[in-house]
Parts: sequence; structure tokens; C-alpha cells
Amino acid sequence: MARTLTLALALAALALPLDARATVVKAATFEELSAIVPVIVRGRVVAQQSRWDDAHRRIQTFTELQVTETLKGRVGPTILVRQPGGIVGDIGQHVSGAARFELGDDVVLFLEHPGDDPNGFIVSGLAAGKVLLKRNALGELRAERDLRGIAFYAVGHDARPVVRDVHNVEDLGTAEQFLARIRAAVKKTGAAR
Repeated sequence: MARTLTLALALAALALPLDARATVVKAATFEELSAIVPVIVRGRVVAQQSRWDDAHRRIQTFTELQVTETLKGRVGPTILVRQPGGIVGDIGQHVSGAARFELGDDVVLFLEHPGDDPNGFIVSGLAAGKVLLKRNALGELRAERDLRGIAFYAVGHDARPVVRDVHNVEDLGTAEQFLARIRAAVKKTGAAR
């Protein structure tokens, strides 16, 4: 019996198309994210630094963001966002699905406070909580979300868990359309600034 169960589990695992390099996060629409996170900001990346945690076990990257618009919550003119992974000296740690930032990026972030730092910020859902605003070849400012390294978890209609591997870059429309969508969602929750 135990051998049959082990074989069945092994075969089921082989049938899953999930990439082993994906981090699983709870699936949520932008409207749902807008309702649950305490802070949503638009800003420009002005600095970044990776360093070891206090126990010297994990590398974390701190990204400084100059806030250009606060869509929800209250923050100062600059905020520091912590992400897992980074490079310190010759040692690097990679976390699949973590949001990645480049200096000068114009981003919208859905933020929450980490359990160990009530004044700090982390991106909710890793890369799923980061939207990059950038110009396309025609000069149009577009909103996109890079979901490479992310798999979404949800409960299916039959109450069974469903994991959906995404690994793509989503075009979310023009930046103005996306921002209007988020402003409307925040207004609906009654939690604007």
C-alpha cells in the first residue's frame, strides 16, 4: 500500500509542469492587492545596495525609491524597499520571483511591512507586486509586470489547490490606464491617502 502511494505521488509530481525555479505566491487581482496592502506608491529607483542580514546568512537588497505619487497609505518622499537576494562581494544569492530593480526605473509598488520591521517595506507577492512603467518603441508609456520566476496559487472551483506557472511579462495597457485602474480600486476600498 505504501509503495503504491509513493509511486502515485512520484508520478503526480512528474506530471506537474511547474518550473522548480518558480516561487509560488497567492494569486490576486490588482483590485484585491489594492484592498489588502497598506501602501501603494509610484516612484523612481534612485539607489540600491545589497548587504548581509545581521546573522550573516542571507543577502538582502535595499532599493531606495523617490516617491512621485502615493496611491494608498502615507509615506515620506523616499522609501527603502527590501528584497531577498543580491550580490555582496563575490557571493550572490538568487531568489526566483523576487522583484528586480534598475536605477531610474519608474515603478508602481504594492507594499507591505515585513514582520521583523514595522517601519520597513517589502513588495507584496514579490515580482507580482511590482509594475514597471516604460516607454515602448512608439514612445507610449506602458505598464508591464515581469512574472518570470513566479507561479500563482489559487483554490479551484472544486476547493482543490491550483498552481499556475506564469513565467511571462504581462502588458497591462498604458500607464495612465493602469494608474486609473488602481486609483479606482483604492477609492472603492475607501483607503486613499
